[in-house]
Amino acid sequence: MKTAKDLFNQRGFNAVSLRDISGVMGISKGNLTYHFKKKEDIIEAILDEMSGQYRPPQVPQSLGEMNALFMHLQTLVKDNAFYFWHHAQLAQVSPKIREQQSKVYQTNTKLFRQAFAVFNKDGVLLDEHFLGQYEQIIDSLLLACIYWIPFGELKQKVGQPATFQRQAWGLLYPLLTEKGKKLLQEIIG
Repeated sequence: MKTAKDLFNQRGFNAVSLRDISGVMGISKGNLTYHFKKKEDIIEAILDEMSGQYRPPQVPQSLGEMNALFMHLQTLVKDNAFYFWHHAQLAQVSPKIREQQSKVYQTNTKLFRQAFAVFNKDGVLLDEHFLGQYEQIIDSLLLACIYWIPFGELKQKVGQPATFQRQAWGLLYPLLTEKGKKLLQEIIG
């Protein structure tokens, strides 16, 4: 699975065949297909392993902890670029992957909701201007997290580096109170 993940990260899911994986491993394709009939099976196994090791982070209690969460998510996406490059495609080819994506979405949505409630109570996040505004920001954060690698590559081609951390704070900044904006300046400079 490590060999497959490395190849997927280097070349992308679509550019790697079972023959490529078995060749790098020095085994026959038949030996590999005995364990994994198709590439999607390998992705499912990789994701199962990852989900077994994944522990959802604690609800951020401060903007500093939120910044650490953004940086953690940025690293997670970089380390698993193959998955995020092909996020939508993988959901279409595997109901199991689609189910895992749904669980991750629900977990992260809950995490952000709880963090926003803490920040609002602490006076660093404004009240919603309209019903559902926080929910839309959360959805935008999750979309940015999932798709910032391909988008970031496009931006780099025009000389503008992009990180998920910068994108996330750009989404949240208009909702910060003056107190929140001052705290954020101290955190990220």
